[in-house]
Formats: sequence, structure tokens, C-alpha cells
Amino acid sequence: MDGFNKSCFSNGSAITRTGAGVMAGGNYYNGDIIPGMMFRKVKPNYGAMVRYNLDTRLSVRASLSRGAVGADEAIANVRPERMASFDASLTEISTTAEFNFMKYFTGSSKHRISPYLFGGVGYFFYNGDVTALADGNNYAESYSGSGMTVPFGIGFKFSLTRTLCLTTDWGYRKLFTDNLDGLPEYYNIGSENDPELIQLSNAATNDWYAFAGISLSLRLDVFKKDVCRDLQRGF
Repeated sequence: MDGFNKSCFSNGSAITRTGAGVMAGGNYYNGDIIPGMMFRKVKPNYGAMVRYNLDTRLSVRASLSRGAVGADEAIANVRPERMASFDASLTEISTTAEFNFMKYFTGSSKHRISPYLFGGVGYFFYNGDVTALADGNNYAESYSGSGMTVPFGIGFKFSLTRTLCLTTDWGYRKLFTDNLDGLPEYYNIGSENDPELIQLSNAATNDWYAFAGISLSLRLDVFKKDVCRDLQRGF
């Protein structure tokens, strides 16, 4: 080990790093209006993130994002007679764990790339407007709500320089509500005394949304004097 900084191996400083950055991409929705269709009516999403690397395989990331989702049955050619559509804005706070399939370290000349899986928990807030035809009757409402979300998906990490990390990822958000699109299960086109209910959504299936995009993060310890170099790290 002559000529190597032994602290790089003894205190874990070579692999325990914190990074922060920004992310941008697009959201899309799956639910009663567009069931099982990917990348329909993609809307922008942006945010900020902080990542803490436990080692070369495991990381924890905290994110705050702001974006939108929407859907239109006329565009998707799904139940065009109902003509349901919605647009909503949403904000998400989440914490996810990342597992790298290969050793990865930002700044390494050897372990510069790795695919990874991620999963975690989050909370989101949303508000929007929805319209639909219920047996020829117009339905239009504004709505809002919040709830838990379970983000999960896949990604790829690239060490661009000694200090910069670029990631691309795609993943779904499992929701515990059927109200992201604002469609009620039933809409009364009759009167209070003589109701006539038209079903607009299936309450037994919850809505989903997905995010695909990129993030660019900067190592926050790049100005430390004891930063280990590749030859010192030994990997």
C-alpha cells in the first residue's frame, strides 16, 4: 500500500459521498381515461434531488418535483363517446433507495457506469380540472387531493467527470387513489328525488402516473483536500 492514502480505505471516504442536483423530464398517466398506454400526452416535470452514496452499490435519494399530468380519450381513441379529459398539476416529495448492478462511483475512471433499480415512498399533492360526457350530459369539475405514492423503476448512471453524475431513469408511481383524473365513480344525470346514475370510472382500480427523464448532480465534497483519487482508491 506504499504511496496510497490509507484513509481512503479505512474511513470509507472513497465511497461515502453526497451529491445534489436538478432533474427534468416528463410525466404521463394511466387510469380510467387511458388504461395501460405508455407515453400518451406527456407533460413536463422538473425538480431537485440530493443523493447519499452508502457504498458503490447502494444509494439513498431524496427528491422534490413539480409537474403535470393529463389525458384525453379523444386523442387516445379510447371511449370517444364519453370524451373524458383532464389536466392536473402535481407536486411530489419522495425518498428512494437505489441499487447499482455494477460498482459505481462518481469520479472513478474504472467504475463510471451502472444500471440501477430504485424504489421507495413518497407523498404527492395534486389539483386539476376534468370534463366528460355522461349519456349526453356535460360533466365538468375542479378537484384537488393528496396521498401516498410508491415510486419504483430503473435507471442508468454515468460519471461524466470527476465531479458530475448524469442519470437517466424511468419509473411508475403506484397511487392509492382513483381520483388523480378527477372522474367520480358515478354521476347523477337525474334529480335528487329521481336519481339516474351513470358510471364514469372504476373505483376498484387506482390511477398511476410515470416519470421519465434525466438528472445532473454535483459531488458536494469536491473541495475537500482528502478526496481520494482513482489510484489511491484501488478500484
